[in-house]
Amino acid sequence: MAELITAGKVAHIGLSEVTADELRRAHAVHPITAVQSEWSLWSRDVEDHVVPACAELGVGFVPYCPLGRGFLTGTLTKDQVAGDVRGGTARMGEAWDANQRIVSIVAEVADRHHATNAQVALAWLLNRAAKMGVNSVPIPGSRRPERSLENLGALDLPLEPEDIQRLDEIRALVEGGRNIVDNPR
Repeated sequence: MAELITAGKVAHIGLSEVTADELRRAHAVHPITAVQSEWSLWSRDVEDHVVPACAELGVGFVPYCPLGRGFLTGTLTKDQVAGDVRGGTARMGEAWDANQRIVSIVAEVADRHHATNAQVALAWLLNRAAKMGVNSVPIPGSRRPERSLENLGALDLPLEPEDIQRLDEIRALVEGGRNIVDNPR
């Protein structure tokens, strides 16, 4: 890839789902521009090693599924996910009912700010990335233009320290893994 950049055929290098060590090794060969991995209120494992490595190296972070595959929005039903790949995860399969308390916390903060759950989840993520010293551009999936416009509202949502503290409680409440392989059918 570094040779392709030198040849002018590629502008930047990004990596997906890497460990901190893999990022450091790759960055030693050629500067890495961005890392993409899942990061949200309920998928925070990257905060332990990968995000700090990105901050240390000046590498941007692109969180995918920042709305927890739609779960954090509070708009999904158990029946909706039962018929698709999301229902194959432990979080949205057998732990669905237990994880509803997470949605309740997000909704509680959203109600206080007259915002949507999606806006709160995205505002928290942007706040967390800034606090950890990494530039971040989340990529929430949106099937409709209205949802994209709604998501932009997160940029103007000032979360208070007590909101952040309440939302941070979610990390300890999550039941089940995020990957489909966690719950083979």
